[in-house]
Amino acid sequence: MRGLLRLTRRQAAAHRSVPVALVLLVLLVAGVVTAWPRLLADVDDRQTTHEIAGASALDRDVVGVLPSMWPSFEIPEPGSTPFEPAVEENVGGIHVALEELRAEQPQPLRSMLGDPRFWVMTSRLQLVVPEGAAIGRQDVSLKVEPQLEDDVTLVDGEWPDAPVLLDPFADLTDAERGELMADDYAELEAAAVAAMGPFEVALSAPAAEALEWEVGTERQAAGHPMPLLLTGTFEADDLDSGYWVHNPFSAEPYIIDDLNLGTSGHAAAYMNPTWSGWFPADSVPMTFSTQVWYPLDVEELSAADVTSAAAQVVNFTAPQPLGSRGAGSQDGATDGPAPMPGGGGEVEVRFATGLGDVLDRIQQQQAVTSTVLAIVAAGPLGVTLAVFFLGATLLISRRRSALALLSARGGSGGQLRSMLALEGLAIGVPAAALGAAGAIALLPGRTSPSDLVLTGLVAVAPAVMLAAATSPRGLREGRADLGTQRSRWRWIVEVVVLGATAAALVLLRQRGVEPGEGQTDVLLTAAPLLLAVSTCVLVLRLYPLPVRALAGVLHRRRGVTAFLGSARAVREPAGGLVPAIALVIGVSVAVFSAVLSSTVSTGVQTTAWQSVGADLRLTGPVFDAEQVTAVEAIPGVEHTTAVADGGTVRAAGERLDLVLVDPDALRDVQREGIGIDQLPDELVGAGTDGDAAAPVPAVLATAAADMLGAEVGSEVSLTAGGSVTLRVVATVDALAGTGTGSEFVAVDRAAFAAAGGRDPLARTLLVDVADGEDPTAVLEQIRDVEPVAKAQNPAGDASNFLASPMAGGMNAAITVAVVLSVLLVLVAVVMTQLLGAPVRSRLLAVLRTLGLDRRQARGVVAWELGPLAVVAVIAGGVLGVVVPWVVLGAMDLRALTGGEEQPALVLDPLVIGGVLGGVAVATALAIAVSTMMSSRADTATELRMGEER
Repeated sequence: MRGLLRLTRRQAAAHRSVPVALVLLVLLVAGVVTAWPRLLADVDDRQTTHEIAGASALDRDVVGVLPSMWPSFEIPEPGSTPFEPAVEENVGGIHVALEELRAEQPQPLRSMLGDPRFWVMTSRLQLVVPEGAAIGRQDVSLKVEPQLEDDVTLVDGEWPDAPVLLDPFADLTDAERGELMADDYAELEAAAVAAMGPFEVALSAPAAEALEWEVGTERQAAGHPMPLLLTGTFEADDLDSGYWVHNPFSAEPYIIDDLNLGTSGHAAAYMNPTWSGWFPADSVPMTFSTQVWYPLDVEELSAADVTSAAAQVVNFTAPQPLGSRGAGSQDGATDGPAPMPGGGGEVEVRFATGLGDVLDRIQQQQAVTSTVLAIVAAGPLGVTLAVFFLGATLLISRRRSALALLSARGGSGGQLRSMLALEGLAIGVPAAALGAAGAIALLPGRTSPSDLVLTGLVAVAPAVMLAAATSPRGLREGRADLGTQRSRWRWIVEVVVLGATAAALVLLRQRGVEPGEGQTDVLLTAAPLLLAVSTCVLVLRLYPLPVRALAGVLHRRRGVTAFLGSARAVREPAGGLVPAIALVIGVSVAVFSAVLSSTVSTGVQTTAWQSVGADLRLTGPVFDAEQVTAVEAIPGVEHTTAVADGGTVRAAGERLDLVLVDPDALRDVQREGIGIDQLPDELVGAGTDGDAAAPVPAVLATAAADMLGAEVGSEVSLTAGGSVTLRVVATVDALAGTGTGSEFVAVDRAAFAAAGGRDPLARTLLVDVADGEDPTAVLEQIRDVEPVAKAQNPAGDASNFLASPMAGGMNAAITVAVVLSVLLVLVAVVMTQLLGAPVRSRLLAVLRTLGLDRRQARGVVAWELGPLAVVAVIAGGVLGVVVPWVVLGAMDLRALTGGEEQPALVLDPLVIGGVLGGVAVATALAIAVSTMMSSRADTATELRMGEER
């Protein structure tokens, strides 16, 4: 054993360039395969946070509503809540119940649920409006929120004091109470109410201003003897906080301006949180609504926990026990300030949240990205194996004489393989460990033990390749182009590979497009790999045919370079299967990545245009002719069109969304739209020609046409404040920018009004920005005309989507894969040329003695790999287009575009040509460099060593 180790050390010291190259290659590949899952995990974590944080608080948070009664729970232990003792005694029980419910949940849901919040609110109280008030009807709802002061700042007055509740019968015995008449009850209670004074409340400053209610003044609520005294006003600390989403008409009043009913306002009036919900018995009966919610902590969920969290959220939305009601439960209709005795009883709450939909979307994104990136990563890994095998073969060829001598002196095949395997371990293990350690130290993310399996395989790959490439029979010198036997096993393997590829494609075709389910699609990941191997098989089987034909043509011409080079390309191709695999897979990865990026980018832009429908989309206020004219006068605005929403109308008993447009103007605005359906020519400029009885041309949504059974040319009767007959001139799948659903009807606004239909106000304005103008700069000028409208820009929406962690991470991963593949292809080309250098040098030495000059020698060398490289680049380019086609036909890529439709395959000739050209130039440079190095061998030295026979 000691002799074997000494011999191994002496062998490793010889021909150091190849082992050093293998060390660097292992270091690089081990670092990449260790960094890859870390980067993807970090991207998934950031994308999870990005998606959840991007959802509104109303969709994100977990919200529940308690039964319509005062939520009187058992009084908690003192100090068990963050409230003051009196507040804790009043409403602390519900806080404790919510905390206990959260503590019972499994992880990660328990950590995701933030500190519980709740409020209790009465039904509306109509205030007596002062004479001359701007708002004719004013309503308030009394509200208790024990943690209000955490989210607001008092700006005027003071917070309400606790109401003083007096028992009008406290001084009477039971016998005296029994002798009281109804009038006596009312008289005593009225006296007690008068002694109590008004209920003190606080309003938001905007609400107090809108209701014209000054601090320190009282208002009377209709049907209630207790006046309301405004003691203070507050302002929200952060109006964009999710807290106010759960507290409507609290930070600001809810004002409705109705043409028929006039103006009305509704606001929340906050009571002192010690109020127990008591009202005098002769008041109008009140009901209470209690809302509880858990704010979601988006930082506590990692991508690895999304699947379990989604299941736990579903379980949590089932009815949940929230403890028992205390003896003080009441419904507000009491006969005195003391709570009405009532039994306990279990309280159940059903929570609702949109978080499940968000988590489902995240799971689909994870499944799609993991599958796509697995396809991308398989390419460089395949090229890496090929390069490792070339490196092992090259190292053995450099030591062929020494190994042959060892074999001749009795060294067995096992001993030779063991010696080279030890050298491979000495090369691979330290380099892989160093590469993995560097990736873990320098890059964010998490690494699980399973993630290091691939790193371990990279570490032992040189040892395995060296042992596999070592054979005592292969150490003897011989002509590679003579005595070659055709192996039937090769045919069997090739048939199996082609059959498996065909079966995978058939299965994918049969199952169709499937959405991701949170895990990598094994079949879809394996299909591109099988396609790549099958392509390599076909390349090696087919490429000799044209080269052999070319050699026959060149045989009849003068000149030795082309003929000899083509003959050697057929008889002794450099490297055979291994460089072909490296070239085909490397080129296909680059082309696939370019096609996928173009497809996703175009899909994102199409989605943005389908939503916005123009360079700029403004919504909100009414856009009348004067405002439209003002916008059109802004420099940089080319065209505009106002879109009116006619609301819901009926046709043949079905409900449709009515859209009224100016067809010519809409067509001008959307003329440069990306991937959107424009109004057909039949509607452009269409009208009734002054005949009010003539049918109005209309465009139906495809879904609406199917629902109504309407065809192009048929007539449909529409009920929209009157009866209007429509003539269907065309159908479209969607009408970009109009904000309609999938079932709509679009008509010419002027023609519809002329036919007796109503003409609603337009609240959407589509703006076409002139070529060369910046939509953002134009929007800033539009703000001077219309400052409050909500603005959308398809370019901005697309940029925001592409700037997400998922999109950025995919682009980075694809870039790494492409760069690594091209680099490995170049290494494979150089190693292939170096592998044939000894035989080639002896051949060139003989030819030079016969008059072959150095330029002709370089031509002969270039022919060895040139034809194979050309064919492999072409085959890799075709494969790089076929793989995206397979992916689009079997996987739902909508998660990558954010749209409702599967993106169409985009084959940009400039992009594909640029990628193929770049790979071809890099390969040609590698061949040229290695050719120049191979043609510089010393003729005398090679002749002394003897020529190949």
